[in-house]
Amino acid sequence: MREEARFWVDDATWDLECAQDMLDNERYNYAVWLSRQAAEKLLKACYLIVLRSPVPRDHNLLVLGRECFGPAIAEVNSQLTFLNPHYTSARCVDPALGAPKDMYDRAFAEQALTKAREVFQWIRSKVSLD
Repeated sequence: MREEARFWVDDATWDLECAQDMLDNERYNYAVWLSRQAAEKLLKACYLIVLRSPVPRDHNLLVLGRECFGPAIAEVNSQLTFLNPHYTSARCVDPALGAPKDMYDRAFAEQALTKAREVFQWIRSKVSLD
């Protein structure tokens, strides 16, 4: 594996671990955001590993997944769809919704972390990340 890909995989794994830490410390919005970030970073690693292409600037998990894996990504489409909207909402105040720290609870953060782990497991079943 190219060194750049290793950096992406390692950082994705780190974010997933940090998501668990945030959940344990009741920082639910950050647990959600880091779960989402972990999935995005692992998909971006797949650009380097699978497509042998530069990492795109896109943040849409559904687009990233389709470009890397084609129709097979449908197997984790529901997980990506769940995580996708939280790129901004988990971090940025929205005047209509309020502060991100008040928008998420433990159950939602646990769901996000579970879905990110499922994405990791699925990608690992398709791609060697060692």
